[in-house]
Amino acid sequence: MSAIIGKNPTPIKSIQTNIYDFSWILKSYCYALEKRLKNKKIKKDFHDLEEQFGLNSQNFIQLRDPICKKHQTRLSKNGVNKRKVFAEGGWILKNLKLQRYRCKKCGEYKLNYGDFIPRLSNYQEKVKARARHLFFIGTTPSRIIKIFRLFYNFAPSESSIRNWVKETYEPIREVVETTTLPISGYFGYDEIHTRTNGKRAYILSLVDLWDGFYVNAEFSPDRDNGSIKQFLSKAKHRGKIKLKGLVMDGSNTYGGIFKSWRYKYIKVQRCQTHYKKNLNEAIYRAAGLGMKLKKDLQEPYKELKKALFAVFNRSTLFRALIQLSQAETRFYGKISGKVDKIIDHLYKHFPNLFRYLIDHQLKHTNNAVERMNLNLQRYPTLKTCMKTAEGVNCVVKGIVFIHNYDAFQTYISKIEKKILNLDQDITNFPDDRELKKIKRGLAIHLHWVRKFFQNYHNIYDRYFKLDLKFLR
Repeated sequence: MSAIIGKNPTPIKSIQTNIYDFSWILKSYCYALEKRLKNKKIKKDFHDLEEQFGLNSQNFIQLRDPICKKHQTRLSKNGVNKRKVFAEGGWILKNLKLQRYRCKKCGEYKLNYGDFIPRLSNYQEKVKARARHLFFIGTTPSRIIKIFRLFYNFAPSESSIRNWVKETYEPIREVVETTTLPISGYFGYDEIHTRTNGKRAYILSLVDLWDGFYVNAEFSPDRDNGSIKQFLSKAKHRGKIKLKGLVMDGSNTYGGIFKSWRYKYIKVQRCQTHYKKNLNEAIYRAAGLGMKLKKDLQEPYKELKKALFAVFNRSTLFRALIQLSQAETRFYGKISGKVDKIIDHLYKHFPNLFRYLIDHQLKHTNNAVERMNLNLQRYPTLKTCMKTAEGVNCVVKGIVFIHNYDAFQTYISKIEKKILNLDQDITNFPDDRELKKIKRGLAIHLHWVRKFFQNYHNIYDRYFKLDLKFLR
């Protein structure tokens, strides 16, 4: 079957390329509009344009086009500054001469050399970032100097390193204390003993049990009830975080806090690892061995230890209570008063020791939190040489920032993997509305997490971003 195609009575002679091809009135308007937009674009580009520099044979760094960006007038030369620049990769640029300029209308003209020639400094930003990284993973300034001398051709002074670290304190503190974290509401609480200006002090920390985010960590001169209450209130991030449960080393020490109306709702789990350590020492003391924990226990103390430790191996609260009752029947009132006190003490703290069997969001120990806090202890002078609380917090907040920056990326990868798995399940079960609903919820959650992570990412790019070439 053939189609009959007729001739076009008005063949195309030219192609319309502009809107004003149809009207002379519209043409004049478009000319005026294009001229206005062009002038506006040129003016904007001129002010936003980065200054272009040139280096001549005499190590002079000069502007290629010495024109004032504000007044668009010719700049006049105004002396020379001599500089030495310590660049990434160990390069040292000596005898650089920076041409200064002056504008007739605005006076001395300030040049922006970017990161290549830092303002009021001889070190490039990537050199500073490397020093900050070393500092916040526990390297002392004196050790950082030795590392720079060994791997690079120069070494900054100790005062420079401390100043580079200090300038990050306020931005980091603001991000750590205000950024919303994707947390579970169940945390591990821990204390690190330190000395500041020769006096005993503490570093208090609160860590999410499931995703490892540091909610807060800071210096405290003591650990009385008032200090703990103030720390917990601050850790709520202005009401954005609710403390549902805590795992603590010795919850009996702060029992009064969690009986008050303000904190009564928090579920407290005492760390079983710490309690079993104390229980073992109490049994050795009752046996007359003191702290000689490597010696073998004699009967009946050997059987007593076996029976009491078996309580912690039961999978349900009922079975744990039955095991403790059996131990009481066998040993209570039959050995000594010290043994009776040990059993009474275990009964007293039984609810807080086994609360995790009722609320499965809690964990039986906060050992994972303590392993994370080893990063805080790795900085040697943190425990012995810090002179002020601000110095302690500067180090602590930096370590928390670096840790949370990595924790955010791990968390985002985990959520993305969950969404991929849901996509596979939805493909297999396309009519399951519940799976689609869960996926939408995770997608919205991931969007907000990435938005919160951006706060950390901006600070990281500004102060800690490294060039892989510089690490070689």
